[in-house]
Amino acid sequence: MKKYTAAILVFSLFTSIAFAQKEKKVNSEKEKEEKANAKDDEKIYNKLINLYTLDKYGPCIDAADKYIKNDNTARSPYPYLYSSMSYLAIFNDQDNYDMKKYKDPLRKALSFYGRFKKKDKSGEVQKENGEYIRELRKATLFECQSLNEKKDTRNLQNLGRDVVKNYDKDEAMQMIGGTYLCRADSKIEGERAIETGMNLLKKKKDDGMAKFDADQADLLAQAFIIYTDYLVEIKDSAKSKTAIQFAKDLLPDNEKINKQSDKISKA
Repeated sequence: MKKYTAAILVFSLFTSIAFAQKEKKVNSEKEKEEKANAKDDEKIYNKLINLYTLDKYGPCIDAADKYIKNDNTARSPYPYLYSSMSYLAIFNDQDNYDMKKYKDPLRKALSFYGRFKKKDKSGEVQKENGEYIRELRKATLFECQSLNEKKDTRNLQNLGRDVVKNYDKDEAMQMIGGTYLCRADSKIEGERAIETGMNLLKKKKDDGMAKFDADQADLLAQAFIIYTDYLVEIKDSAKSKTAIQFAKDLLPDNEKINKQSDKISKA
């Protein structure tokens, strides 16, 4: 019996040592891979930022595309980020570009932004590029408003869908994209996106996580104003009052929300 027990202990010891050695090897290989990836990222970043800062947006897009199509570099977030940045730059300077070659640059900027977020799993590169992310969002919202004023339903539908797709975890942008889809005669899609945004906000509130910095609060206020203005226009008084009350619960001291609440109460 003692020999049997001793044998089990020896076996367990060797098994533990073997497992530890295997785990150490796996960790070592993972560290090597991470170092190699970091080195590749640095090369990719340097190549693309040099083209971008020289305003060579077309060549920057072409270089990024090669990285994206290469299995060894497709996992890097930088090609997607600089494609997005370059397409937005072209969108803002369309007179100097062949728009047949660079068709729908804002929509492409949004598409690459969505793909960039998925590649940037840690979120570190997003934090480093907060200014660009705000610039893209601002351009998108301005274009949505412009298309709505022009009654350009088809392009507003397309852009609204891009907003909903590429800002899938952003409550305010879901509401904004959804509202513009409703205005562009895509009511079912629009209402679904608005509901998604509202449900995300309700969950945050229920979990005690409804805390917003100044930038987030401003965007959220804008979302509720855009949404409730639409509800007032279609004469859905009950829903507009419910929505603005929820906004006040989330942002009790927000001047824009309080002003909108007064406007709705008098409508």
